[in-house]
Amino acid sequence: MEDWKVERRKKRCTVCERVFASEEELCSCIVEAEGAFSRRDLCLACWERRTSEPFSFWRTRMPRIRERKLEDIGAMVEFFKRLVAAPSEDPLRRKITYLVALILMRKKRLKLAGVRAAALLVEKSWDGDVAEIPEPAIGDEELQTLRVEMEKLFDVELAAEAAA
Repeated sequence: MEDWKVERRKKRCTVCERVFASEEELCSCIVEAEGAFSRRDLCLACWERRTSEPFSFWRTRMPRIRERKLEDIGAMVEFFKRLVAAPSEDPLRRKITYLVALILMRKKRLKLAGVRAAALLVEKSWDGDVAEIPEPAIGDEELQTLRVEMEKLFDVELAAEAAA
């Protein structure tokens, strides 16, 4: 037999073309046609209405599809610009500035330019200037609270390790 490759599971039913829902049960099968094997993924309704028997079949389930929130990075950049333009000694504001800087570094809007005694030096992608961001002490419990508040503020979903 020649080399052959069975395709991966599709995101929609091969017959009716309906997109499978998160964790939906479905049937996958291998059919033989013209001397080659190919995979078909069918919703349960189309599986019940099939007119021929496949070479092989099994029941499976779509993986959980996690709904991702769209991130408004532009709003986060503008927020950061305002925080840096008007530095403050307020401990909460310093913590928020630091966390927003870390997120923007992860999103490649800021680049680490160096470290100075308990501060990050970050290069801003929009103007190339370097800003100094003091590194505040943030406990684990406080970090979780700040992360939740920032998610609400920017309507984003931040991974717990993103802010750590």
